[in-house]
Amino acid sequence: MNYMKLLMDADCLIKLTKAGLKEFVASKDTIFIPEAVRTEIVDAGKEKGCADAFIVEKNVEAKMITIAVSSSKYKKGDEALIGLFQKEAYDAVATDDAKLTRLLRMKSIPFILPGLIIYRFLQDDVINTKAALWALKQLGEFISEDEYSTARLLMEKAERK
Repeated sequence: MNYMKLLMDADCLIKLTKAGLKEFVASKDTIFIPEAVRTEIVDAGKEKGCADAFIVEKNVEAKMITIAVSSSKYKKGDEALIGLFQKEAYDAVATDDAKLTRLLRMKSIPFILPGLIIYRFLQDDVINTKAALWALKQLGEFISEDEYSTARLLMEKAERK
């Protein structure tokens, strides 16, 4: 059941990949990345020998991640995310990049942080509290302390209800 169309930035996709959660998220939501983001992750990452670059490349080939096609050639991932979101029907941009989230707020584009993707699965009864807390722990070393604490607090509050 894919129920959200997420346009994802490189930072979020790499964090989910490193945390071992990308396949899980992709099994629930549809993940799109602009070509500029694919270039940032796969091409640049392979040059640096980053293991996640090869994983993301395989996910694109397996159609677990879809390349969002645009008529314009964007040089930077952030520009591509904003341009594509404004032209297509996506539910949110998945990112926790501070500079990008400020831009998205200014343009009234909805966004979701990686930790809150997991929380949303809990809220929507896709996973239980134990699974949500486990997933958040996997993600914990890759996200900010504020994001981790907020998501954990929300999950614990939901558990008490």
